[in-house]
Amino acid sequence: MTKTLEFKNAELVAIGNFLGTLSLKNKASRGRTKLIKLISTKNDEYNEDRKETLEPFIKKDEAGKDVEGSTPGSVVLIEEKQDEANTAIKEIDEESAVIEFTEYSEKMKALYEAIVDYPSEFSNQDAAAYDLLMDQLETAFENETEEA
Repeated sequence: MTKTLEFKNAELVAIGNFLGTLSLKNKASRGRTKLIKLISTKNDEYNEDRKETLEPFIKKDEAGKDVEGSTPGSVVLIEEKQDEANTAIKEIDEESAVIEFTEYSEKMKALYEAIVDYPSEFSNQDAAAYDLLMDQLETAFENETEEA
């Protein structure tokens, strides 16, 4: 059976960053590394989708190049189309990023078991990321025990 985790695109970075803060050993650490790589790949796809979606809303200069914003790497949107651009981006942010991890199932199970009773406390963004991650891991592995 295929094993997957499902997050919203906008949640990927927070979950990846959270995973990087955990102190894990052996198989659990390897599971984390595999999951971070899978999340990173999905996040790259998400960023590419955002870029493609924003393209028609970006202000161009006389040479047809994107007008850069005040912060490095940002762009200026066409004023009349900002609401439309924001709606399109919000839609992409809310789309599901499905991460298939069947081949790493044993390592992901070790990760799940290592963090289910993690000894440290989490707060703010880490607590939210932990909750999202645990919801998905519980779904993936509790279904497994029901089928056995």
